[in-house]
Amino acid sequence: MARSRSSAKNTKKSVLNKTIDFFTRSPYHAYLVGGYVRDTTLGIQPIDIDIVVEGDAIKVSRDLNKILKGELTTYRDFRTASLLVSDQRIDLVSARIERYPEPAKLPHVYPSTINEDLNRRDFTINAIAMSISRENFGEIFDPFNGLGDIKRGAIRVLHKNSFIDDPTRIFRALRYKNRFGFKLEKTTRQLLQEAVSTQLIERLSGQRLLNEIRLIFQEPAYDLVVRDVSECGIFRIRKRDHDTIVKLPAMGFYYYLAAIDMAHLPLTAREHKYVHDFRSIWKIIGNLDRAQKKSAYFRILDPLSPQIIECIGSIRVNCKPKIAAYLNVKKKKRFITGDDLNALGYKNGQLFKKILTQAWYLQLDGKIKNKKEALALAKRMK
Repeated sequence: MARSRSSAKNTKKSVLNKTIDFFTRSPYHAYLVGGYVRDTTLGIQPIDIDIVVEGDAIKVSRDLNKILKGELTTYRDFRTASLLVSDQRIDLVSARIERYPEPAKLPHVYPSTINEDLNRRDFTINAIAMSISRENFGEIFDPFNGLGDIKRGAIRVLHKNSFIDDPTRIFRALRYKNRFGFKLEKTTRQLLQEAVSTQLIERLSGQRLLNEIRLIFQEPAYDLVVRDVSECGIFRIRKRDHDTIVKLPAMGFYYYLAAIDMAHLPLTAREHKYVHDFRSIWKIIGNLDRAQKKSAYFRILDPLSPQIIECIGSIRVNCKPKIAAYLNVKKKKRFITGDDLNALGYKNGQLFKKILTQAWYLQLDGKIKNKKEALALAKRMK
């Protein structure tokens, strides 16, 4: 087991300083782990603070929060807790071992030591810990030579069943590969492809799968991850769709779900609408390309949300003048309304709606010039 000294205690992050001070003055055995050690080794500013405690992490989190006075959330089933302090997140977990009842299912967890905890992790680069206890502060525990793999730029699993136990690690491996510019170690790449070919990803719940896709689009190099996911045979995507996603940084996630036919995932009603519209986006663009009248622009674009309309302009630049024309006419006041039709004796129904729509379209195209002409149209249709 490799051990060395670290200068993490000298960090200027006040939340981390207070956390380290708490542990160096307490009887608890605690360790900075995983992403924090990995990112600082790479010279990357860590986002969150991950701490493993040999003991009850929930009890420790409550003691720590007496000092930090943050927002504490506990998860008793997984022996974990999260502290949010001034937008800085601290995750505390009890050192544990995991037993998977079957592939792709969430594990059962049991208390353990730091050495056993590192054994359960996904990749060598995440199986590194640094003590922040008073007895041996700063010592690095690196049983799988994760520091060496960081130096080599390699993503390596700890054991051959890693992807079988948890298929979400497939996505994680591809995210890390592109985030850090690393390569998949040869055996790890083979194990990943075997897991994909046995369709283990299909065993994931919709929520877990949705979480993984969301995480892809939080990556700076999300387009490269999307490409790798496709090339690995997970969610294949056409080049046109890949290139389109790059043009839509804010809405590319929903375009992607439409492109890979994942509308069944547990989305909100608004998100389902986004995906539904994106599934027809090329037909919509084709119709808009051919449209020549303002009424046609309105008919094509008005059922869409503003976000989708903006995306059309990003996908097909020559549609922007028509979109601008639609947005301009959308502000216009209609010559006649439902109240005017009621005054003429019309009742709500199909003809009622048809008259209002027809009058509006003729108004947009300049075929009727004022309210008098619109009322005359309504009388004729009656």
